[in-house]
Amino acid sequence: MPGGAEQQTMRVYLRVRPFSKEELYDNEDQDCVVIENSQTVTLNAPKGSATMKSSEKGIGMSLHKFSFSKIFGPERTQSELFEDTVKSQMSDFLDGKNALIFSYGVTNAGKTYTIQGTPKQPGILPRVLDATFHYTGGRQYEGMDLKPYLRNDAQYLDPDQVKQERSAKAAIFASVKDVISCLSMNLGSIFSLYSSPLVLASDPTEAGSSQFALWVAFFEIYNECVYDLLQPSLCSKSKKRAALRVCDDGAGNAYVKDLRWINIQTLGEASKLLQFGNKNRSAAATKMNQSSSRSHSIFTMKLLKIDGSSVKRISEFSLCDLAGSERCNKTKTFGERLKEAGNINNSLLILGKCINALRNNQTDRMKSSYIPFRESKLTKLFQAVFCGKGKASMIVNINQCASTYDETLHVMKFSAVAKQVVQVIPDKPLESLAPCLVGRDGKPLVRNGVIDSQALESCLSEEELLDDEDEADMSLLPQNEIVTMIETLRTKLLTERRRNLVQEMEIRKEMGDAMLQQLMESEELRSRQIEELKESYQEKLENTFEMYKDAFKEHAYQSAMNNLEDDYVPLDEFIAEQEKVEVCPLIKKRLMELNETLQYVRDGFLEKSADLETLQRKADDQVR
Repeated sequence: MPGGAEQQTMRVYLRVRPFSKEELYDNEDQDCVVIENSQTVTLNAPKGSATMKSSEKGIGMSLHKFSFSKIFGPERTQSELFEDTVKSQMSDFLDGKNALIFSYGVTNAGKTYTIQGTPKQPGILPRVLDATFHYTGGRQYEGMDLKPYLRNDAQYLDPDQVKQERSAKAAIFASVKDVISCLSMNLGSIFSLYSSPLVLASDPTEAGSSQFALWVAFFEIYNECVYDLLQPSLCSKSKKRAALRVCDDGAGNAYVKDLRWINIQTLGEASKLLQFGNKNRSAAATKMNQSSSRSHSIFTMKLLKIDGSSVKRISEFSLCDLAGSERCNKTKTFGERLKEAGNINNSLLILGKCINALRNNQTDRMKSSYIPFRESKLTKLFQAVFCGKGKASMIVNINQCASTYDETLHVMKFSAVAKQVVQVIPDKPLESLAPCLVGRDGKPLVRNGVIDSQALESCLSEEELLDDEDEADMSLLPQNEIVTMIETLRTKLLTERRRNLVQEMEIRKEMGDAMLQQLMESEELRSRQIEELKESYQEKLENTFEMYKDAFKEHAYQSAMNNLEDDYVPLDEFIAEQEKVEVCPLIKKRLMELNETLQYVRDGFLEKSADLETLQRKADDQVR
């Protein structure tokens, strides 16, 4: 660990949602979640759950205990949650450090309520915005000509670009109904209710001489695609939303390309942006939640500290409302909802893999494993924070329902792993990789983009101006003229060498910047080509699939028609055969009747023949 760096485990908080009336009516209250104290909670497996069935078979346990940084029961309020969880990270954000808070849990556990809240009970996000405006009140930078660029940089905007920014901001506010929001009234004097004010590490007198500009972005990750929630064109249902790409800024930091950043200066403007973004967010009804978030929404704030006309530092605060993990057989999802659930669970699975890999690498440094940050856009965007460029904390949201016990247990096991991850935060931000010119003694001549005068003077010391073999024979000249000439030549040589060194530094810096820019452009071009190639291959695959599907349909149709032709019988023949089949029993019956009559006649004939023979014999006897 570098000297002076701060080392601490990730803060993981637990919030338990209270029961609803419907849940109490359905007998969901079976004491599955028991809060022992402010840091320990016990989970008891209810009857019928998979965990209880496994424990009855001797596999696993029915009782589990977990510890957290702090536990908030159903009776704890939004203000208490902010006071005990976010306030320290809020101070770091205002002091120039990066922060990340993400809510995690199963669907219908209260994650969105924790992050955004309601107009009467504001969540973490509105309170962070209010705290920021409370801190920067009266020292806000009115101009919009300084805007965040890439991940950690800022850029100057010309008047035309500033005009475009104002137009985009006005277009968003024009589409939001101007309703008197309770948010401002509830948060207007929120800091007067706190027991302790925000404590900042920076000097307040230094902060008082600076100005601040707050820029925000609001986007979602839906089906592994990034969509901007602050695009006015999203209001048109006929237009398909444009997916944004996650790129690299060349220093290992991921950012969303073409993401819209809006400069806000009041809490009312922030409330309108939230309302506009939430209207565009992907949500749908499932069996467990009537308004289930089907995407990961990320609200990011960047605070620019401005001295004069230059940006002194940039700090970032991201609040991520993760979509809830779910089991499709309980939420009864199918079709499009099933595809969404698969992508949600996959991204949360990769997040769990990254957390687990970080923990394993820190516990066993001899066996460092690969951390799959780039397998998901969610983990790729927050890779820098997890790797020490900011503090990350997690708020685990659970409900106490017996029907979701197995999913809740899985969430608790994930949080137990996350709580063991150690974060190393350096005191000073890591310097970006840039071309650097060093002097003959190996010391850099350029520090933070500025020429170091002391190093330059050391490089141009008098002992290095002339070598012994380069000295000229000037013994024929008078001594005073020789001294004057030496001093003049020495001054000219020093000036020339200084000019040459400065020019060399500028040329090398320019060449390095150009090479870096060229590398970034080529990398971006390669990434674009790969994406286009992937899309073309995907399109070809879909076309091939459609072709085979049509061929199978045609083959099935032809087979059915051939079978129909082989088994075809004309209607007349069919009717005639059917009549034959129907007449046949009558014929058989008539034949039987004729046979019986014939037999009767035959029997009568035989009897008559016998009588005739008897009479013949009697007649013969009488004649004799």
